[in-house]
Amino acid sequence: MSNRTSGKTAGKRKSAAAPRKPGTASAKTAAGGKRPPRPRAKSAAPEESLYWQIAEAAYFIAERRGFEPGHEIEDWLLAEAEVKRRKRVG
Repeated sequence: MSNRTSGKTAGKRKSAAAPRKPGTASAKTAAGGKRPPRPRAKSAAPEESLYWQIAEAAYFIAERRGFEPGHEIEDWLLAEAEVKRRKRVG
């Protein structure tokens, strides 16, 4: 008799692994051990890009003013107008 079926491990045999479906994470890692590289995100949506351009312009406006508190909305509105003007011109 074999030692495999005796003792505490009796009945706890590992079953054969079921075939993996193509496209699952386990199937991807089974072949080479590494996942394929994720596709890079496309460039930000135009609205998101515009937001960050305005935010950066507002920062520089505030910087020129010495970051004096209480002018955040004014800085944002000036930056928004400046960015939109640059887009129309250039």
